[in-house]
Amino acid sequence: MQTPFIIGLFLLMALLHPMPAHSNDTLFTAIGARLGHMKAVAHYKFIQQRPIEDLAREAVVIKDAERAGHSLGLPAAPTRRFFATQITAAKIIQQYWFEQWRANPPSPNPPSLTQDIRPKLLHLGNEIMRALTSPIDSRDRQSFLQHTQTEGLPEALQNQLFDELRNLSTFGKDLQRIQAAGVLRVGTTLDYPPFSSGTLDQPRGIDITLAKRLGDTLGVTVQFVQTSWPTLTQDFTARAFDLAISGVSITPSRAALGTFSAPYHIGGKTPIGRCLDQDRFKDFAAIDQPETRVVFNPGGTNERFARQHLQHAQFITFPDNRFIFQELLAGRADVMFTDEIEVALKTQLHRPLCALLPGQRLTYQEKAIWLHKDDALKQSIDDWLQTITTDGSLKALFDEALGR
Repeated sequence: MQTPFIIGLFLLMALLHPMPAHSNDTLFTAIGARLGHMKAVAHYKFIQQRPIEDLAREAVVIKDAERAGHSLGLPAAPTRRFFATQITAAKIIQQYWFEQWRANPPSPNPPSLTQDIRPKLLHLGNEIMRALTSPIDSRDRQSFLQHTQTEGLPEALQNQLFDELRNLSTFGKDLQRIQAAGVLRVGTTLDYPPFSSGTLDQPRGIDITLAKRLGDTLGVTVQFVQTSWPTLTQDFTARAFDLAISGVSITPSRAALGTFSAPYHIGGKTPIGRCLDQDRFKDFAAIDQPETRVVFNPGGTNERFARQHLQHAQFITFPDNRFIFQELLAGRADVMFTDEIEVALKTQLHRPLCALLPGQRLTYQEKAIWLHKDDALKQSIDDWLQTITTDGSLKALFDEALGR
């Protein structure tokens, strides 16, 4: 049987017989071993003068994989991409060996395709399916690269294969699990009005309302989980909650660990201080002076902004974001950089406080819902956000919170 793409066919056969989940190391080892067998496949084809590529056969393999995956609850698009990337990796490795052997031909006695190579690929396909039910996240990338390093396989293609594997292993599973459990766990700091404040027993804020409405849309109950800015990333990677809605800004480091919904608020950093200091702090350079005391809460974008942009000012770390503005009111700090929306709220609540550079947005920031990689859940959230944006209910929520 001529099968240029053994890798696809035998993983397809394995799809029909899934087994219990193993660790990701088992999965990565099996994928690496299967890639390693592509040298033997290439050896057989080279001696038998068979082509590496057969686009018609490739299309059949991918289509069959989609059908088999569908019967197991695997979504078509990520299944198709995963199989297509595996086939590409197999062809690249085989092409590499063909080029090596044109100058120095291999042994004229290759391994038997039917007796040696095919049983090993079938076994490895089963190994892969044992582990595919376990979620894979970005922390697994380095382990994957180590286990799948194969002569002739470019690292860029390794990374692409990892990305497609991660998408396939996680697509829709968070959404299915959340809906099956009937509970959506939402991480919140409860220290960042107007987005979130209060206590777990009595949470309030724009994002608290949004979370409850999202829960209604998904048909589940919302359970709020306390987190903090210093521990937010750690709690996220530990899956202490399903998603975070707490005035979370989109940053590259956070996006690398999961994914974000479409943004639901756009703003930026601007300074706030005592109104009596407005003449003193007329521009950014006047703020960035050795005698200026800049306060921030640890672990968030406020601290990151101050440390990145201020060269001369004194830094004061204040651990509790709920009471940090008291430091300005009491004269123990002079300036705080935070989001425009918080400045607007705090200057309404505390008349002695003013925007020091009114109308000046020093950064561009988007607030969004931070969730684990799950395209199905993200799509559900994005569709819901589009609805509440279009019907005006999102704007009404912000207007009410800011007393507009």
